[in-house]
Amino acid sequence: MCPNLSKTSSINSHYAKQNGSMIVIALFVIVVVSLLAAALVKIVSASSNSTIHQVYGVRAQQSAKAGIQSLLQNSFAVDGSAQSCNTSIVSPSSFSNVPGLTNCSYAATCATETISFANVDRLYFKFTSTGSCLINNNVVSRTLSVDAIQELSP
Repeated sequence: MCPNLSKTSSINSHYAKQNGSMIVIALFVIVVVSLLAAALVKIVSASSNSTIHQVYGVRAQQSAKAGIQSLLQNSFAVDGSAQSCNTSIVSPSSFSNVPGLTNCSYAATCATETISFANVDRLYFKFTSTGSCLINNNVVSRTLSVDAIQELSP
């Protein structure tokens, strides 16, 4: 009733041949998971930067709109009369204190030209404004243009 030692020794020799293969597989899995984690971190970081630039792009667009609205207010009076404008303005220093527009500014221009169409004189206005916002060492800017025509009273 002696156990069969030859069978036990063949099992031990089988395990001895596989000694270390689990370490190689474990290292391979660790390297692959690390590469996937690094790629995921890079994707999330790029997405975050893209979102930041989109937010500052909207702020720059709002700054440009403020410049155009300031020129429109000066060119078109409440009583309906149009005033010729050929000017450039920049945002006042207090503009950067507006919540949400910190580090933002605008530069706007207005050009007016008298045109005649069907024997009626009209003023043609071209408003252009560029809003800029500073984020770290980068500048995000947006430029808007508006055209308007006002019929001159006879």
